[in-house]
Amino acid sequence: MSEATLIVPEGAWKDGVFHFPIRTYYEDTDVGGMVYHGRYVSFFERVRSESIRGTAADVDFLFSIPDEEGGPLTYVVSKLNISYRSQSKVNDLLIGHSMVTKVRAAAIEVKQWITREGEMIAEAEVLVAVVGADGRPKRWHKSAKKCWDNWQAAAKAAGRFE
Repeated sequence: MSEATLIVPEGAWKDGVFHFPIRTYYEDTDVGGMVYHGRYVSFFERVRSESIRGTAADVDFLFSIPDEEGGPLTYVVSKLNISYRSQSKVNDLLIGHSMVTKVRAAAIEVKQWITREGEMIAEAEVLVAVVGADGRPKRWHKSAKKCWDNWQAAAKAAGRFE
């Protein structure tokens, strides 16, 4: 018997925007068969998490920063504003998008959106802060800040925002 192959959906960065496929399942829907509004928070979180996986902005890296370098660090979402534009339903293939719009000393501002075949389903503005083990805001580690700055610069260079 041969080993099973695990296929994991992967996202990609293009012009400062991370794109990630999201399949909706029955568990994501309400009694009417439409995706429950609260699931979009999970979708947005999944897209942000995948966008930083394996980089110096990843939570694994931030957790491993030693005390003498200002760590360990983690993230907290301090503001989330979602606008719903259209409904999605079970088995839809959505694309989640994430773009860094502003890098602050101890936070980032992110614009996110979810589409289905080019149609806007939901949009979010997110403020994500970086905090120390005590829960208080901390400045970005230089390696993580460089990631955020590079992604924001790529989006600006592509004309994504002013």
